[in-house]
Amino acid sequence: MAWLNELPETQAMLAAEFNGRPISEQNLSEWKSGGFREWRTHRDAVALAHDMSDDAEELTEAAKGSLADRMAVVTTARYAAALAEWDGDLEGSGGKKLRVLRALCQDIVELRRGDHSAARLRMEQERLNEAREKTEEEVVEHFLRWARNPAFRETMDGDELSEEEKARRIRELFGVAPLAQTSQKSDPIKVNQTRNSMKDEG
Repeated sequence: MAWLNELPETQAMLAAEFNGRPISEQNLSEWKSGGFREWRTHRDAVALAHDMSDDAEELTEAAKGSLADRMAVVTTARYAAALAEWDGDLEGSGGKKLRVLRALCQDIVELRRGDHSAARLRMEQERLNEAREKTEEEVVEHFLRWARNPAFRETMDGDELSEEEKARRIRELFGVAPLAQTSQKSDPIKVNQTRNSMKDEG
């Protein structure tokens, strides 16, 4: 183990990953039974995911559409053929075949339901993207119209105007109602009013 620990690449890896702890028979054994297995399981899972993704693309291209739809057609045809051959005996080979096909049909229904949900989500996402793009275009177009308006430019360039006055003028330019006045003058109570109301009560 000493020669392995002396290698510069080993020392760099140990410093980065294992706090500089040298390789020993004990920690190598621990690594093989723990960390190495986890790493290998993770690596295999990633490779399997890549393979499945490649297979899915290949199958989708070969099926020219939804594979679940193709499976439904094939299973329906097999179901029809099994029904035509069935002698009515539930416990015979024909009955068993129909039960297997029925279970397959249920699985395919779930697969197709998932495909249809995914298609609906894609369509909704496309619709939302189109709506967002249209809204963004409308905002840009609206802003460009405002920017060409001399009164708007004058208002925005007016450094001597307060922010409140700029906001008021912009609202006026675009026909937006002014902000409601929230502070109203209150009518203060006078001392004589209080005395008179107390006399009336007495």
